[in-house]
Amino acid sequence: MNNLLEEFAFYKNIQSEKYDKNNQQVKQKLQNFRKNLGDFTDTIFVQKNGLIALEKGMWQNSGNFTKYMWNRYKLQDDDTNLVIYFNASTIDGFFIGIGLIDDKLNEYEKEHGQEIYDFLDEECKKMQHKDFDTTSNPRKFVLKEIERYDQADYDTLIGELKKVYVKALNKFYKTENNESKKKNNSVQYPLNQILFGPPGTGKTYNTINKALEIIDENVLQKRSDAKERFEEFKKAGQIEFVTFHQSYGYEEFVEGIRAIPVGQEGNENGEEMIYDVKDGIFKQLAKKAKLDFFTTSNQKNIKRKFLLNAKALNIQAEMIEDDANSYRVLKGSKIRKGEADSFKRYNYVHLKNKVLESAKYVEKDEFYLLEEDYVFQSMSAASSVILGRQSNGYNDWKEAVEDDVKINETKDTKNYVLIIDEINRGNISKIFGELITLIEPSKRIGAEEEIRLKLPYSNDEFGVPSNLYILGTMNTADRSIALMDTALRRRFSFVEMPPKAELLNFEVDGIHIQTMLEKINKRIEYLYDRDHMIGHAYFMSLQNNPSLDELESIFRDKIIPLLQEYFYDDWEKIVMVLGEGFIQKEEVNGDIFDYKQEEYLEEDTYVYRVRENFDFEKFR
Repeated sequence: MNNLLEEFAFYKNIQSEKYDKNNQQVKQKLQNFRKNLGDFTDTIFVQKNGLIALEKGMWQNSGNFTKYMWNRYKLQDDDTNLVIYFNASTIDGFFIGIGLIDDKLNEYEKEHGQEIYDFLDEECKKMQHKDFDTTSNPRKFVLKEIERYDQADYDTLIGELKKVYVKALNKFYKTENNESKKKNNSVQYPLNQILFGPPGTGKTYNTINKALEIIDENVLQKRSDAKERFEEFKKAGQIEFVTFHQSYGYEEFVEGIRAIPVGQEGNENGEEMIYDVKDGIFKQLAKKAKLDFFTTSNQKNIKRKFLLNAKALNIQAEMIEDDANSYRVLKGSKIRKGEADSFKRYNYVHLKNKVLESAKYVEKDEFYLLEEDYVFQSMSAASSVILGRQSNGYNDWKEAVEDDVKINETKDTKNYVLIIDEINRGNISKIFGELITLIEPSKRIGAEEEIRLKLPYSNDEFGVPSNLYILGTMNTADRSIALMDTALRRRFSFVEMPPKAELLNFEVDGIHIQTMLEKINKRIEYLYDRDHMIGHAYFMSLQNNPSLDELESIFRDKIIPLLQEYFYDDWEKIVMVLGEGFIQKEEVNGDIFDYKQEEYLEEDTYVYRVRENFDFEKFR
């Protein structure tokens, strides 16, 4: 039994007694328990889950020891008395819950306290966790095995309680009649974060939940429901997913010159392939996020505005993108009279004639001046007619921000998420370029040290809005954090995703899978390091197919090849990790040769073979 459990046992034994305040021995023991419990709960609530410590070690009342010692935490610094807490109880042991601080309720909470508790009860009834028992109080989750208190999965439970906390804030506190003192009651997630850990720890798997959290949605209990909601946000353009690799570059991520085949957007009416600047996935998403990040004084959301300035031709125009098929060229824009050969060759003359037939304009010497707005169906059609030559639109129109644009502080801003899988496999300097500066929170649009830069291909002025989140995953077996690009490390928050062997708390043919994985990982950590441990995901299929055949298949097809890669075919180390029940070791002598050269012969030479039938006896 470790010190914390011993101290808890002492606390339980003395809780109902009076004590002499001058008894330094008793006082010291209680203070030790108070401190050690606080250190433990700070680790799981503050360090791992980002909560704020409010009150800790509340345990005495008028010289009598109470039945509870609680540590209270808040999701953010607000003016509510809503808390998530850890309780050491002489009756129930250790439990976690959510509720109000009843002796500190404000007037609003006194009036609506029962409604708040009823809401919390209903939300918590939906939650079930393998390491915690529910009670008659739905908001109370009691640790099942206190002896294994340091191995329980607290993160999942606290993560769901955080969501209930946010829902309660939004439902009861963010109203016109009871506005919180803080402008923003939403959870503050890091703008740039990386989930890192060994293979098979659920990094990519958890990006779905993380993305849904950032977009301020409830993470649904059923995986299928969460994935469906995730796909809805992808289709809506709020989530994008990309995988980095060695060949991935700036041109795909930010912008670059790319071929546009005939018939595709930007070359709809062309007869041959053309080349032009195209936005990469990050720039596209940043543009979408920026539209929601800003608002204008005379409309709820701005529409994208574009400027065209062909100085050599003395042609200027302005255009508003009303929707995907409606590009409105504004009154006062010029349309060139002259026409280039490409204009005639690609049959834009017919389109221009149609415009001149229906638009209202004044004819000048070298151009037509629009007297009212005119709507085109595409950017390329608009710029081609205006310039009198073939244009794909992107290279001639430059996006602009209207003068009356302000940062959106009056409504909930949509968040956008870019998920970068295997972020450490790409060349970060090559891919991010100048963005490595722009993604810093302090350099984002709207921050005190906001920076915007001109991009090299398009010459667009570009900045990154603060509602665009970057969520990366990193396999530490590929590349340790210590070897990461320093610039990247400084700008990202790193969230460790270690193997969760506790999720494998079941048996297959008498083999306890959790114990087996823990033993294997301890050996790997001893022989190599923690970055190369084996994740629990490799064995999750056993939940649906708990057979020895499935377990053997996992070892033969996944675990042993992975260990071969880890240890560079050093079979002695592989045998040390798995045991002789998996690898057969045979001695080979020089008698196999008809012709012998002594310098190539060794006294003891061994060959190793994967056994046809595995012996799991050592793991039973």
